[in-house]
Amino acid sequence: MNPRMLVMARESRGMTQKDLAQAAGVPQGTLSKAENGSTELSEDKLQRLADVLRYPRHVLEWTDPVYGFGSSSFYHRKQQTLPQTTLRKIQANVNFLSMRLRRLSSSIDIKAPFSVPCYDEGEYPSATEVARSIRARWMLPMGPIDSVIAMLESAGVYVVRRDLGSPRISAISVWRPGENPMMVLNEGMSADRERFTMCHELGHWVMHSEPPLEEGRAEREADDFAAELLMPAAEIRPQLHGIDLAKAAALKRYWKTAMSALIRRARDLEVITPSRYRSLCVQMSQHGFSRNEPVEVAREEPTVVDAMVRIHLAEHGYSRRELADVVGLRSDEFLGEFPGPAVGGLRRVQ
Repeated sequence: MNPRMLVMARESRGMTQKDLAQAAGVPQGTLSKAENGSTELSEDKLQRLADVLRYPRHVLEWTDPVYGFGSSSFYHRKQQTLPQTTLRKIQANVNFLSMRLRRLSSSIDIKAPFSVPCYDEGEYPSATEVARSIRARWMLPMGPIDSVIAMLESAGVYVVRRDLGSPRISAISVWRPGENPMMVLNEGMSADRERFTMCHELGHWVMHSEPPLEEGRAEREADDFAAELLMPAAEIRPQLHGIDLAKAAALKRYWKTAMSALIRRARDLEVITPSRYRSLCVQMSQHGFSRNEPVEVAREEPTVVDAMVRIHLAEHGYSRRELADVVGLRSDEFLGEFPGPAVGGLRRVQ
């Protein structure tokens, strides 16, 4: 048994030591010593623990590295607002997800024509310039980005949606040594908010391998990066003149960004005055658009992870039960985590 895996399995289910000990019929002192690596548990006790935690027994033997949320994946802004139990559960589940994707991708050739670059502080004059360089590097056409998810997947990023257990978290971006970057989107966001969130998190990857010491600077830079990536100033500035709510709604259909983001872009590019910006924000609130904007943006769907599952099932000859066991899940939970539809851009490794 790997003590770290036992701890992570317990925390992924949101259980305390006391909860697990009582449910499995194992003295809490014994469980504590096992988690600290100071005692071995009998096979009977390990199986009972695995059964209560709803994991295959062999998961407790995994030796994968377990990572914390470092500066490049889970920023201090999020940690400040969440209780430790919630943070531990999220961290455990994200670690497990990373381990599962590692197993799913081990025998599949993932063709990514681009990669995510990293800039050291001082290598770029502004977040806006970095966004422009990404557009050029990834050969994005002029106008709106058709699919942010497809853009990220073309750079080798795994994009998945999961319930992160708190509406305070929009996404978690994780980039572990030697692995593909992974972006975990919280379920329930509007499509336009998802697009901005993904570009914001990409900005952190590209610019903030180490977060700036100045409080709030990283967030401002990530927002500026996302705004320029989604709404290039040179293209959108002429379209923002005379913006009102009706025009913001029309531009939302084209640029696939929130009306609120377009109005803020008009302010930041000095197309409208600060007072006009405040007036438009008040109008948004009066119409209820602060909570629920009109004009729906089509939701984008990830394809790469589902395609990996499909390849294992259709080409590698795995049953869903066997593949569930490979990634350390029971069959019922596997179906919820990895439904796995169509294949595209991947091929089997011979």
